[in-house]
Amino acid sequence: MAEITIKNHTEIQKTEFQIAKVQYRILAFTIDFYIFTIIGFTLGFFFGSPLENEAGYNMSGLPALGFMLIGLFLWPISEGIWGQTIGKRILNFKVVTNEFKPIGIGQAFGRFFLGFIDYFFIIGVIIASINKENKRIGDLAANTIVVRIKKHKHNKMQTKN
Repeated sequence: MAEITIKNHTEIQKTEFQIAKVQYRILAFTIDFYIFTIIGFTLGFFFGSPLENEAGYNMSGLPALGFMLIGLFLWPISEGIWGQTIGKRILNFKVVTNEFKPIGIGQAFGRFFLGFIDYFFIIGVIIASINKENKRIGDLAANTIVVRIKKHKHNKMQTKN
């Protein structure tokens, strides 16, 4: 493990990192996707009309716009601001630049839009599996890397009374 300093927008943390493994990156995406799906079904239940032959809801207008905005916040905006989605936070992952600095909104949106190619055509999983830094197409194009972070735990000195 190497030791780096990642400057968060509000703090500087000493961090140890490992490159995130592909299977755990897929798990983080799955967590995010299920959160997005639950939000979609909840919005559909309250603001949509049920589909007749399938499980799901049809939404239009403001509820559909709200659902789209939630998706944008869940992935690229949260990565651009905090470097993490909820799934990545649960698994202690962070998206950083190749220089291990915080990514920007533009890089996050680049990763997000190329993610459609990565995940729907499975190309990103294959590329990440053969790439030594486990980078998918979105990471290669945006010059980012997903790392697993471990914050240092400080040992508190115990005193005997």
